[in-house]
Amino acid sequence: MDDEEIRIGVDTGGTFTDVIMQGSNGSVRVHKLLSTPGDPSRAIGDGVRAVFEKRETMGGEVIHGTTVATNALLERQGGKVAFVTTEGFEDLLWMRRQNRPELYALNIELPSALVDEGVCFGVRERLDAEGEVIEALSDEAVEQVVGEVAAVDPDAVVICLLHSYANREHEERLAAAFRSSGRDWHVTASTEVTATFREYERASTTTVNGYVGPVMGRYLQRLGERLKDVDRLEVLQSHGGRADAGHAARLPVHTVLSGPAGGVVGAVETAKSLSVEQVISFDMGGTSTDVSLADGEATLTDEGQIGGMPLQVPVIDIYTVGAGGGSIAYVDAGGALRVGPRSAGADPGPAAYGRGGSQPTVTDAHVVLGSLRPEQFLGGRMKLDVEAAGAAVDKLGEKLGTSRPETARGILDVADAAMARAIKVISLERGHDPRGYALVAFGGAGGLHACRLAQALEMSTVVVPSFPGLLSAVGMLRSDPRRLYSRTVLRPVRECLDSPGQQEVREVMRPAEERACREMGEPEPELNWTVSLRYQGQSYAISVDVDWGADKTAWTDPSPAFEREHDRLYGYIAEGRPIELVDLRLEARRSGAGWSGAKATEHVSDGEIEGEMMTIDLGAGPTPVEVIARAALSEGAEVPGPAVITEYSGTSIVLDGWSATVESGHLLIQNQGTS
Repeated sequence: MDDEEIRIGVDTGGTFTDVIMQGSNGSVRVHKLLSTPGDPSRAIGDGVRAVFEKRETMGGEVIHGTTVATNALLERQGGKVAFVTTEGFEDLLWMRRQNRPELYALNIELPSALVDEGVCFGVRERLDAEGEVIEALSDEAVEQVVGEVAAVDPDAVVICLLHSYANREHEERLAAAFRSSGRDWHVTASTEVTATFREYERASTTTVNGYVGPVMGRYLQRLGERLKDVDRLEVLQSHGGRADAGHAARLPVHTVLSGPAGGVVGAVETAKSLSVEQVISFDMGGTSTDVSLADGEATLTDEGQIGGMPLQVPVIDIYTVGAGGGSIAYVDAGGALRVGPRSAGADPGPAAYGRGGSQPTVTDAHVVLGSLRPEQFLGGRMKLDVEAAGAAVDKLGEKLGTSRPETARGILDVADAAMARAIKVISLERGHDPRGYALVAFGGAGGLHACRLAQALEMSTVVVPSFPGLLSAVGMLRSDPRRLYSRTVLRPVRECLDSPGQQEVREVMRPAEERACREMGEPEPELNWTVSLRYQGQSYAISVDVDWGADKTAWTDPSPAFEREHDRLYGYIAEGRPIELVDLRLEARRSGAGWSGAKATEHVSDGEIEGEMMTIDLGAGPTPVEVIARAALSEGAEVPGPAVITEYSGTSIVLDGWSATVESGHLLIQNQGTS
């Protein structure tokens, strides 16, 4: 057993840290434990050691999804950043855009910049929009700005020069000077992060990288020490690909949606195993719920935001709401019942955890209504305190004037409404009818709410994957090594189609291809290009694939594909209007030895779940239902609702009128009235 190849997926959430280990022989071992927010690496180290408990030695490869960069940014606990830009543009981070988060609000509150005004430095140099030098960067100017930055003693230096996306020479010189200064600075040039236009977005993205860089560097160093006995440590990127820990330390901005990205990767791969293309992933964890829409592949966007700051790097398009198992229910100033976004987290956690929590949460509501088996939570490793959960719900009920069951049902209804709105945002509001999609439900609480949500949204199919409470960690195992690069072009498409134009485009692409091959090493990665196009005069662009042909020397006009997508999204085609090539985008990917989808599992707890009857409240009062251990269900087994299906990492409720079937190890739950 100990000579097999080992891969370990680790996902750190706000409440639980999930660890899943797979061997090359198909063996699987899983473990969930409470997160340690003060030092997330501690729970990871404990979890990895736990899955190695019965082995003689540790080793293998760890792929980690982390929230360290996210938390540092949202909690404003990053490093001190010095911002270096072209002279005259020192206020770039404060000027922002004219966009307003609330169109009709008279007094809006924008997030403060990550850089203090006293640590913004202008350097004498200037490029035009084509990258031509208007004023050269002198050695004296370089020496002067390095000295000015040294005087304020920052943790990180970020460099964002005007129009450097068209010519990175000046940024490269400055970055080299700062790195050779002898100071322990985390240095980031904007073109190392995103070589695309729009100065504010590029500056914001680069600043985020510098702000979280020192924090991520220290964290990965601690984690490396705790995992010193494993062979390799990689980190999942926000776009769903993985990269080595060194890359994550240099460019941590690519990890701000690392954990949720793993869940989407896992959901898409689960759907593929069932030959389902159109899916909405629904990840309900302890702190929040993340939803994303995918048509065959995860949807990427380079217009993401976090903490109110734009990110101009590719991320999986994920929408998050503060409604998770640990979300706290309360009565607002107007007397209405609210749920989230505040969460009980891992410490103290919901009242039912018996760790001192006293505020009612979604988990407590489920305990009150009987949805969770107190003695078999996490396979029996963790006992739930029913009395504490009831007492917490009663306190809320006193304020509302409702009974314990009514209060608990209200908590779940409010949480469902918030999650249904989130699904509508990524579907209906973007021109997609959710009724044509399957809802892939995971996270520790996903299976509890999946049929309720699907029924409310008139969706007929729900999928609960194998290991639903650990699917984000499974997604780490399913991910491939991948890097994404981009370069702004801003030329009419018609000028790029003749032979000279195609050659010029190839010359723009070649440095990115060379960089990808250099950074990813052997074996050579697969290279795929996409382009973003727009009608001239538009401020937004649409990405479409590029067909370069077998010899990669000439491309097919992407304009028809662009117009079809434009028509689908916006309902019209502007015939005769020139189309502009905005950005070239490269995906470099190398297929890894992925998750085999093995069903057999062993978790650290030896607790077994026996089949029996239990009484739960599904909204119409107490109802007796059969409890079925998922491990006892063979391929093709059918479970008519109402029923409760329990397993180590989650509980799934099959409503009356729905039926669950085991297919490829997953639960395919369908509404019998619409199937």
